[in-house]
Amino acid sequence: MPRMSVATIDKPEFINLQPLDINPLMSKCEIKVLYVGENRNRSFISKEVATEMAKTLRGAPIVGYYKDDKEDFRDHGDKLTIDSDGFKFESLTKPYGFVAPDAEVWFQKFTDTDDFGNEIEHEYLMTTGYLWTGQYEEAKLPLEEGRPQSMELDENSLDGHWAENYKSGLEFFIINDAIFSKLCILGEDIEPCFEGANVTAPDVSTSFALNDDFTRSLYSMMQQLKFALEGGQSMNEENKTPEVGTEEQVQENFSAEQDKTDETAMNKIENPTEGESQGESSYANSDDDDKKKEEDEDKSSEEPENDDKNDDDEDKKKDEKYSLLQQQYEELQSKFTALEADYQTLVSFKNDVENEKKDELIKSFYMLSDEDKKDVVENKSKYTLDEIEAKLSIVYTKKQLAAQSLPSENSKPNVTIYTLGDQDNNTPDWVKAVREVQETL
Repeated sequence: MPRMSVATIDKPEFINLQPLDINPLMSKCEIKVLYVGENRNRSFISKEVATEMAKTLRGAPIVGYYKDDKEDFRDHGDKLTIDSDGFKFESLTKPYGFVAPDAEVWFQKFTDTDDFGNEIEHEYLMTTGYLWTGQYEEAKLPLEEGRPQSMELDENSLDGHWAENYKSGLEFFIINDAIFSKLCILGEDIEPCFEGANVTAPDVSTSFALNDDFTRSLYSMMQQLKFALEGGQSMNEENKTPEVGTEEQVQENFSAEQDKTDETAMNKIENPTEGESQGESSYANSDDDDKKKEEDEDKSSEEPENDDKNDDDEDKKKDEKYSLLQQQYEELQSKFTALEADYQTLVSFKNDVENEKKDELIKSFYMLSDEDKKDVVENKSKYTLDEIEAKLSIVYTKKQLAAQSLPSENSKPNVTIYTLGDQDNNTPDWVKAVREVQETL
């Protein structure tokens, strides 16, 4: 009989783990998965499709095929075995980690360099994961040196179709939907489909918390400045309320004061001073009341002076705070203007460099006429370097094929002439037969 273990009716006792309470034998990594648009494998993934696919990234395994003799990872590790039973495919990769279930997933733009040294901007889909560096020594390579990465898609869920790019004339497989099956670590000498796709130590993701704090601080400062410029008070001053006790405390204080007053009055009635008549007592009480009124009036006259002084202090503090916020606002505005100017300068410089490269590329097709290059020249700013090269190459190839299909004016047909006179050993048999027929005529 198999052993059994049945849960009791007692409720479970949960352990309060913190977010950083994780296995110390694994290390966090950062992954550039793919970029949107056309890629070198002749497939196309739009940003909308990549966003949907990103929902399947969390929990995906990070695998690799490590070769001890090479001391590095290799390719996807596919193996084909052919035997008497037929053939079968096997995968030699093994898991080295995973994409965290709570991983951040985001898009980030990078400038990649192609095989010709041209700089191209790509927008990458990125995420974070964990590698079991305590279990596998080779899993430290991506963190210490960085390694290329190639994603794999689930064949059963892959949906797409082939279509031709009318600009370049090339066919691409348009991916409509897919599920990530795994992310594969490649060797340093293996070229991935997406030039910059890799697995590295955390880099971009380390700045997320810092950027969030800075953004919140800047937003709070701008909100306070905006409120002050509109002539308002800070929220803390608006929400101040007089400090009063609870209802029971107020009732107790009132009862105590009332008892004290009654006791004083009874003492005066029961124990009048010698020589005082009832009328004198009344006059004395009246004089005391007048004195109290005068004292109260004096205090009342002093209180407005104190209030005015407090108001002056508050106004002074507001003015100082407003001046400080105004100064900080002007500094931020100045920095923003400087950054905007630097950005525009960089954009202009980048466009000048790209235009210079495009002009050089167009000039290299000197064998084409200005009419052949007219479309590319007029739309130079719209086309990338690769698109310009592809268009001009297609035009040149078409002209070459057209030229080869037309006969040359100076060319003559390839004709071999034989005479029916003297014959030798090199004379074909059919020529000899024609000679014999001629002799019989």
